[in-house]
Amino acid sequence: MPFFNSQTKVVRYKHLKCNKCYTLIIFAKKNMFEALKLSPLFKGLEIEEINSLINCSSHQIKQFSNKEVLAFSGEKVEKAMILLDGKLQGEMVGLAGNSLKIEEIEPPQMVAAAFLYGSQSIFPVNLSAVADGKILIIYRNDFTQLLSSDQRVLNNFLNIISGKAQFLSRKITFLSLKTIKEKIAYYLLQYLKSGSEIIVITQSQKGLAEMLGVARPSLARTISEMEESQIIRWERNQVRILNHQLLGKIIGR
Repeated sequence: MPFFNSQTKVVRYKHLKCNKCYTLIIFAKKNMFEALKLSPLFKGLEIEEINSLINCSSHQIKQFSNKEVLAFSGEKVEKAMILLDGKLQGEMVGLAGNSLKIEEIEPPQMVAAAFLYGSQSIFPVNLSAVADGKILIIYRNDFTQLLSSDQRVLNNFLNIISGKAQFLSRKITFLSLKTIKEKIAYYLLQYLKSGSEIIVITQSQKGLAEMLGVARPSLARTISEMEESQIIRWERNQVRILNHQLLGKIIGR
């Protein structure tokens, strides 16, 4: 049974009545609302306002385990989802079994926000956990009512799905690149700030290889070639751009 339609691992506070359990409930809910205050969806709202909006909506908190598959590509998106704890990844699997990591989702981001509405409201990729965690689920009709009840939340949601559309546009451009060197150059130029020569890399080389959809040895070899050409210098968790012009030339800029 699909994760988001199952009745397992659901935290139901109302069934717990003892004083100790009640204390744990209050603590858990306080942590949840503190996490939600940092969510882009509730930007500009105070905890009390978020509390009121959530408590007026039918919602659940579901726990998941590392490596658990939460949804498969093609399954319907019927609920709004906000990651409270843990980490998820969207992964595209080809017919030959090869996989490409599309994105990593960390708290307190929304999950599949751009696919909640519309005629094709389905997961475009497999969604799996890379760490234990919890996710807040709000039923679509309740979420629609939540959006209509607060203009700030509605504007925040529109910004989220607009940002997601821009991300997917960049991803399409990225997937059209043919060589590993082009993919590295495009990736670095995306995160290079104006006037800067340093790019902080938050992923390991293994994680970067998965995201680029290439073998780790091939990635390491291409990085070495770019260092030998004095284009970049890879320094553990950061990359120094030595020649902006040559880096841009790789992808025709």
